[in-house]
Amino acid sequence: MKRCIFVTSNQNNPNHYMKYKLLCLFVLLSFSLSDLYADIELSSKQMRTSDGLPSNSVRCMFQDSKGFLWLGTLDGLTRYDGNTFLTYQLESGKHDRISLADNRIKHVAEDKNGFLWIKTVPELFSCYDLQKACFVDFTGTGSDGENYSEIFMSSNGNVWLWHRRNGVRQIVCEDDRTMTSVKFRTKFGNLPDDRIKFINEDFSGRIWIGTMQGLASVYKGKVEFIDRKLNFSSSFPHGEDMYFLTKSGDVYRCVNGSKKIDCLASLSAIAGNTSVSTHSLIKDKWVIFTSSEGVYEFDFQNFQITPCRELKINNGKVIHDNYGDCWAYNNTGRIYYINSKSGEIKNFQLIPEEKMKYIDYERYHVVRDDRGIVWISTYGNGLFTYDIQEDRLEHFVSEGKNAGPIGSDFLLCLMKDRTGGIWVSSEYSGLSHISISNKGITHVYPESPDVFDRSNTIRLLTKMSNGDIWVGTRRGGLYNYDSHLKTKIDNHYLPYNIYAISEDSQENIWIGTRGDGLKIGDTWYKTDPSNPFALSHSNIYSILRDKKDRMWVGTFGGGLDLAESTEKGQYKFRRFFQGKKYGLRIVRVMAEDEKGMIWMGTSEGICIFHPDSLIANEDNYHLFSYTDGNFCSNEIRCLFRDSKGRMWVGTSGAGLNLCELSDDCQSLKYTHYGIAEGLVNNMVQSILEDHSGQLWIATEYGISRFNPNSHSFENYFFSSYTLGNVYSEDSACMGADGKLIFGTNYGLTIIDPKKIPTERLLSPIVITGLSVNGIQVKPNMPGSPLQESLAYSDKITLKYFQNSFMLDFSTLDYSDNGQIKYMYWLENYDKGWNVPSSLSFATYKYLEPGSYIFHVKYCDGAGIWNDTETTLKIVIVPPFWKTNWAMLGYFILMLIALYFTYRIIFNFNRLRNRINVEKQLTEYKLVFFTNISHEFRTPLTLILGQIEVLMQMDLGTTIYNRILRIYKNAWHMRNLISELLDFRKQEQGYLKLKVEEQNLVTFTRQIYMCFYEYAQKKEITYRFDNVEETISVWFDSKQLQKVIFNLLSNAFKYTPNKGSIRVEVRMLASQAIVSVCDTGVGIPEEHISKIFERFYQTDNSSSFTLGTGIGLALAKGIMNMHHGKIDVESTVGKGTKFTLSLPLGNRHFSDEEMATVESRESVIISEAVPMLPFEQIMDVEEEKTKVQENIKEEDKPIILLVDDNEELLSMLEDLFLPIYKVYIAHDGREGLEMARQIQPDLIISDVMMPEMSGKELCYKIKTNVELSHISVILLTAQTSVEYVVEGLMFGADDYVTKPFNVKVLIARCNNLIKNKKRLIAHYAGKTITESPVTEAINERDKELLAKCVNIIKENFENPAFDVTALASELCVGRSKLYMQFKQMTGLTPNEFILKIKLDEAMSLLKNHPELNISEISIRLGFSSPRYFSKSFKAFFGVAPQTVRSRKKE
Repeated sequence: MKRCIFVTSNQNNPNHYMKYKLLCLFVLLSFSLSDLYADIELSSKQMRTSDGLPSNSVRCMFQDSKGFLWLGTLDGLTRYDGNTFLTYQLESGKHDRISLADNRIKHVAEDKNGFLWIKTVPELFSCYDLQKACFVDFTGTGSDGENYSEIFMSSNGNVWLWHRRNGVRQIVCEDDRTMTSVKFRTKFGNLPDDRIKFINEDFSGRIWIGTMQGLASVYKGKVEFIDRKLNFSSSFPHGEDMYFLTKSGDVYRCVNGSKKIDCLASLSAIAGNTSVSTHSLIKDKWVIFTSSEGVYEFDFQNFQITPCRELKINNGKVIHDNYGDCWAYNNTGRIYYINSKSGEIKNFQLIPEEKMKYIDYERYHVVRDDRGIVWISTYGNGLFTYDIQEDRLEHFVSEGKNAGPIGSDFLLCLMKDRTGGIWVSSEYSGLSHISISNKGITHVYPESPDVFDRSNTIRLLTKMSNGDIWVGTRRGGLYNYDSHLKTKIDNHYLPYNIYAISEDSQENIWIGTRGDGLKIGDTWYKTDPSNPFALSHSNIYSILRDKKDRMWVGTFGGGLDLAESTEKGQYKFRRFFQGKKYGLRIVRVMAEDEKGMIWMGTSEGICIFHPDSLIANEDNYHLFSYTDGNFCSNEIRCLFRDSKGRMWVGTSGAGLNLCELSDDCQSLKYTHYGIAEGLVNNMVQSILEDHSGQLWIATEYGISRFNPNSHSFENYFFSSYTLGNVYSEDSACMGADGKLIFGTNYGLTIIDPKKIPTERLLSPIVITGLSVNGIQVKPNMPGSPLQESLAYSDKITLKYFQNSFMLDFSTLDYSDNGQIKYMYWLENYDKGWNVPSSLSFATYKYLEPGSYIFHVKYCDGAGIWNDTETTLKIVIVPPFWKTNWAMLGYFILMLIALYFTYRIIFNFNRLRNRINVEKQLTEYKLVFFTNISHEFRTPLTLILGQIEVLMQMDLGTTIYNRILRIYKNAWHMRNLISELLDFRKQEQGYLKLKVEEQNLVTFTRQIYMCFYEYAQKKEITYRFDNVEETISVWFDSKQLQKVIFNLLSNAFKYTPNKGSIRVEVRMLASQAIVSVCDTGVGIPEEHISKIFERFYQTDNSSSFTLGTGIGLALAKGIMNMHHGKIDVESTVGKGTKFTLSLPLGNRHFSDEEMATVESRESVIISEAVPMLPFEQIMDVEEEKTKVQENIKEEDKPIILLVDDNEELLSMLEDLFLPIYKVYIAHDGREGLEMARQIQPDLIISDVMMPEMSGKELCYKIKTNVELSHISVILLTAQTSVEYVVEGLMFGADDYVTKPFNVKVLIARCNNLIKNKKRLIAHYAGKTITESPVTEAINERDKELLAKCVNIIKENFENPAFDVTALASELCVGRSKLYMQFKQMTGLTPNEFILKIKLDEAMSLLKNHPELNISEISIRLGFSSPRYFSKSFKAFFGVAPQTVRSRKKE
């Protein structure tokens, strides 16, 4: 009678590193009466999508040469390494790399070159390079999208793909792992027909291609047609010949690769009109299965076809197991097993007929395991096992009474891996890995195996002299077996627990119990405090009969008793060790050695004595204990004497010990074996020796096989239940045929040592994954350090910032039950091997650059360490500044530094002199640049001055126009020099900004108006566009004016007559935009990117006219200083558009760049700024100055002219003679002497002169008390602000740059004289009533000035009134107004407004005492009384309070 028991569980969400092996157990049990005898235990691990599978339907399985498991599903291909799944799927849309052809996988195989070939549902093949870990183009031409239905791998490593309609492709792998291919098609002339039936290979390596219309052979690249008519269905190599079978059953042969085939036999002649369904080689005969006429055999000896009487099936199909045996079926649910060597045939009805009705077609997979068990999977009726030796078939289904380790009855595929494990795939139910956990092991359960209340815990296991085996259980059962464990006494339950059993010389059975004393025969002996000869204790743990047949009883707590017979046939007991330590009175086990010494295991160590000596003297014993320091433990659990007489001691916590007692019994020498030495557990419960001399050590969990010669351990866990691996104390004996019997907490474990292999095939460990900085990397990933799969790599190179990484590794032993331990170390980093651990990964962080070697090894569940280490060289490349070349460079630089330091120290004086020389040269260069600019400006001053004088004369129109052109070019040269000097200032960083918040629209419109009349003259459409009326922007008006003037000048310069120019101001986001767009000649595209470069000019052939190359560079520099930008868009022949972008707000400017409040009220626009066309400069009406002829000679002011240039002196003399007494001097020294003599009212001096410069002259005059009242005007070509400030600091009253405007110079001189006279009159107490307008102006200018005075007076109380508002009232541009005021009054518009206000203030102070100073400042529009007082004092020389106080006096 047989029963099946299963315990099934699923594995869900496994941790990547810790695997929880959930077991599915199958136990085949046979029993007699109450005992159940187990044959097989299976353990199973189930995996589904929750564990990482891409799909619960695995269609095919394959284990590659490294041991990785490849699973083909309906949703991709996945690789399993025992820990994790790595899935590959079709990558749609990524045309730059090759991926899986389709996610529906049908078949996977590996060729000899290490390429994986994947067949998918739509008859597409993919090729995966296992070494480089990537998919490859196997055609070499990008034609891998063609359809192929089958694959054939030849012996030379070539792969042949073929299709039933599309011919053949041969793929060859080159040495560099690239692939080339050859296509065979009828149209290419290398195939007789494209409808392929088979491809095969003979013994010589010749490839045979069978088609529906002919046969071809390929040998060494040469194609030969053997036949062009026959329809071949299959082929078979036999010996040196090749046999072919046609669809109708005719057998042909080709002898030794010849070009001729012969027909040997015809099936149709025997079976009639039928067709061949399949074939197989069985017992050296070619067995042919037909569609309707059964099975036939072809004999290779006599070339005859005869019916096969043992097989009578039609339309049969054949599969072969991994041992080559044949399994045939024909859609009836019945399968036929045919032994290929013996020809023996057996059949099994695997699928009942009623189930066949709803199964579309039969699908079987057959494999044979290492025990000779054949595994058969079916589609619809679960799993079968067939034991060939015992001819026993077992059936397992997913549910019900025979539920087994499968998820579904519809099984898709079956495979055996290299470790013997069985893999079963269930449709929609995942994957199961099945392994046999009790190879060579059987289990006996005295109680029912269905009971898990520890009733099967073994308390007693003893073998008697007659071979009988006594077993006592925790439940109280006592069983007597023979040596083969066949039950003799059935269910003999006792009301007490038996802990010891023995027999005396009269074959009386002695039974020791826990708490119930000792039973001898039918008599019970118990402890009796009143009887000194009674048992010392009722807990009996051990009974020993010595060599003299004396019976020794060991008690738990009462010490040792010796049984002595009495005259009445009873026994009395002599007690030993009474009054000793309590631990010495706990006797757990006893044994006798070869010398007759009794070893007694106690809780106080090992007590050794000779029985005769102890009987003679109770103190004649020797104790060895941990307490006394002469043994490793106090708790002794078992004692064993091996075949060589050696004594082995098992302890609780101190492992196994080989003990040797000295001859005088005074010392005990012992050798310790524990977990560190390979023992499975340090709690040793029992010990046995097999016939080969190896010890089996049963522990508290697990059992070890110990080889005393090699001192090596192998560890085992023979039960799938935890309690089955927990062994009982001192419960072991040897059964029949050398089998070892151990008691456990779940029955008896019977070990056949001959069936437990002593040598195990340990597969090398494989490094499976790499994570860098917490990110898992794969080959061919961007930035991945892996060039190929880690499993094929022996070296990886990491960059210096990839110095934190984790390595995953696996044994690829899928039967691992969690007992595998790993050890690893990183050479050049770790000091040694890490502690063994079940974790299958190693992590290292922040490693220094260098070379390391990672070593890893493992031990299997038996504790056997794999001697072969897996190593991986890891190179962390240092950053370039830490490389050896860098170090060499540093060393060289250090040597150079030392050398130059030495040279510097040695040549310090010489270098200091050179530095001084260089400084002088630099100063000379700066002086030269300044002087040359001065030299340019002085002649220009002469030219412009003389021209202006000429133009004031009455000349004819022709002469006037020619002089006008000269004047125009002179002004153009002046502008170029000014532009060059500004550019130099910008280059040297002297150009500084003084920004203030202004209305960009108004500012731009004023500049726009300056070109309005010029645009009308050229008939240019000139337009100004703006959306907002006010755009407040922070900028330096003086500098930005240069930029906009430059852009407008260029626009007018390159725009032909009747063109158009548009100026636009708008706001875009946080930017203010000014654009100048023209319809000029345009800029060639190749020049646009270069026009802002310094000194860049186009070639003469360009339509773009040459310029200086400075203007736009200066404009770009000014825009950069404003944190803005200038852009250009241009099309040749259509025009150009320049765009200025200025950021809003003032946060991007420094405090130094922000104009103060006072400076904002008098913004000065330099006369050198406007780069105006000559027509606009001359737009100011030029009239001859009326000389004040009525001034008497003695009333004329005295002016001293000082210059080293005779021509300039002559021109200035001519200008000032009508209104001044003119004296001249040719250098500063002469000028100083003349000033002392004539005491002039005004001195005009050039700055740069020999003997004494103008600045030095000014300084000496202003620091001389006698001369300090003389006003000094400096003339210079040095236009930098620094030079102006320096000149004013020397005491100059005014600073005029060359070339200058004659009218401006005369006006400034007149103002200085008038202010001086006014001051003298003021202090003299005289009142001078005069207009702010100078006498040297015409009527038109007078009208303009009078209008300005009225406007200013009307806006006295308006604090916002400024130059911009005045220009707007006059309808002129701000720049034009500036020039007119300079020419008319010598004052700037701001200075003019201030003068009018201050004159009015003087009047109010004198004539309106009721007004205080604050009211006057507010009435006149000053921002504060403080600023009003400061301005008043600066203009009149006295404070307003002083004027008011004098008035009161």
